[in-house]
Amino acid sequence: MDKIERLKIFCLVAEKQSFAQAALQLGLPRSNVTYAIQALEKEYEVLLFYRTTRKVALTHEGSLFYEEAIRLVAQLKELNRFKTQVRSQEGKISIGMPKRLATQVLIPHLSAFYQRYPKVKVLINGSDDFSNLIEQQLDCVVRVGQVHDEYLLIRPIKQTQIWTLASPKYLAEYGEPTHFDELERHFAVDYHVAKHYRELSELSFQNHRVNMPYRLLVENTEAYIQAGLAGIGLIQIPEFDAKTYVEQGQLQRLFSDIPCLELPVNILLTDRQYRPKYFQDFIDWLEQHLKKLL
Repeated sequence: MDKIERLKIFCLVAEKQSFAQAALQLGLPRSNVTYAIQALEKEYEVLLFYRTTRKVALTHEGSLFYEEAIRLVAQLKELNRFKTQVRSQEGKISIGMPKRLATQVLIPHLSAFYQRYPKVKVLINGSDDFSNLIEQQLDCVVRVGQVHDEYLLIRPIKQTQIWTLASPKYLAEYGEPTHFDELERHFAVDYHVAKHYRELSELSFQNHRVNMPYRLLVENTEAYIQAGLAGIGLIQIPEFDAKTYVEQGQLQRLFSDIPCLELPVNILLTDRQYRPKYFQDFIDWLEQHLKKLL
């Protein structure tokens, strides 16, 4: 009999004010109940009950001990509830990922995961800034770009190309640039999460970085794409986000003959030994889902 079991027996004796009734409810010999109380009294060097032939009552120290013991037993029940939830595949998954990936790729397909795990809650931290897995206490992160967190596990998804785009409206007004030296007569939409002001915007290619003027600075990808669609300037977004707009004729790809910048897409995880099966299955499902859609 471990200490937790002895504490449970102690609490029941205190509530019933009877060794016999506690033993009856627990289905134990009375001698086991007596031994459990004696073992606690010996370990903590305190008299827990006044005992007579007709009555059992808590001592003053026993009352204080009961308050602590009942709190510990309640906490244990909560921990056991957590274990039960994990076994029954019930829990939550917190994931950080770029807002556009969350809204355009993950959320529209989550129902397929819920068919397998209807009791699992998915908490999405959709942010254009890099989600910090440890500081924000996230279970996993999908990141587009280089990873410098040496203490995280990395599951590579793919390399994605960064396309340079402009709307037909913009090109009708300013013409289509075909060489980098023409860009000084064009405008970009500037994008920076921290609203960092700079004189010129920058377009990035595999072997080139080109500075050019801008008229609008935005801090999130949704505003960035809308600005490109509105004809305010050139934008650069990942291929997976650009394809639909190009196919629908809302944006036109520029400099397609020049090697474009490529960035890795990874799932980042902490090195946790004990992962619930629903979480491991979610990561496997997410990996296959992203490889298929990106």
